Amino acid sequence: MNSMKWVMSATVVAMSVVGCGGQSVVGGQQAESSRGQALAQAFYGSDTLKDTFIAGALQAGSGLSVEGKGSGVGEACMRNGVGSSGFCSAGQQTLAPMSRDFAAPKTASGATCLGGAAADAKGCCPGERSNTVALDAVNAFVKTSTYTALANNGLTTQELRRIFFATDNANVAIPGACPTDWSAFGLPSAPIVKYRRDDLSGTTDTFKSLLKGGAFCPGVTVIVDESAANPSPCTASDGATACIGKLTEANANAIGYAGDSASRPGNSKLKLKAVAPISPTTSVYVESNATNVRKLLQAGATDIYPLSRRLFLNENRTAARSFDEATLHEWIYDTNSEDFEAILTEQGFIACSDLGALDCGGDKGRGQGLCN
Repeated sequence: MNSMKWVMSATVVAMSVVGCGGQSVVGGQQAESSRGQALAQAFYGSDTLKDTFIAGALQAGSGLSVEGKGSGVGEACMRNGVGSSGFCSAGQQTLAPMSRDFAAPKTASGATCLGGAAADAKGCCPGERSNTVALDAVNAFVKTSTYTALANNGLTTQELRRIFFATDNANVAIPGACPTDWSAFGLPSAPIVKYRRDDLSGTTDTFKSLLKGGAFCPGVTVIVDESAANPSPCTASDGATACIGKLTEANANAIGYAGDSASRPGNSKLKLKAVAPISPTTSVYVESNATNVRKLLQAGATDIYPLSRRLFLNENRTAARSFDEATLHEWIYDTNSEDFEAILTEQGFIACSDLGALDCGGDKGRGQGLCN
């Protein structure tokens, strides 16, 4: 949502502003580091946060080539590279935008600690720190006409789980799973067209974890970042989040999950009522607005939006950091935190509070997560 506005304005700032905002300028040492050239460091991580970090890197004067591809890819690029689908080598990054926190290192496949080091009891590799930068909601998007037609403008978490998952997280079959027609939810008969993010996506990890889902239903179309195989009206240059936004705007029978930045003029985010086995349950159908998502950080809060989550810029503090990553890190945390938070909120993400930039606990959200 509004991502191109920020990308374009950030480009103008990076190209033309001189002497403002600390690391925002391009000149001197920064101009010598081959900005925008083919040798720019590829920078992988959450597709949900991709446009945010394109704009942030441009404003910071960092030459990173922000690629998205999924939180799992960015995490693997900080670790030994395994599980990144070949996008990166071991330790290629010391920073990674992630729409979930670190996952415990895997032993059979996926990302294990850099250099074969052992993880600690929490599952954190040496040097890793979780840094919360904002809040977000994983939303179930439908065309606005479908949103209006649904009772309560939403679904229960159990209904949403049945739409997408054949089994629960214990691999037990879910009763009534995998409905194929909207008449199961009180709408006129029409086929349910289902879209999801791929298995490298932190959004998929969060969706499965919070809904206690297991195996996806057959017939759910997987949307991949920047793929020509994605259905029309998506293009090969669309990130997966943007693509799901387009698909749910265009088709009254479609439903797909994504972060807030998939919002478009013609789609809407379903309200959700949390019911067992989701805990805590809610007493009403809850909208994913800032008030209800911020309850995630409030002890004892009730009627929190059920699929609320933190967003992260996770890091390895002990590995050698490139100039371009260091430039971005300094801009976000030392010189231009307000500008970075403005990009986040412009794109539909939720600031942790109104009290100050990156007010996500601790030192601007640093260490606020699994690894601290």
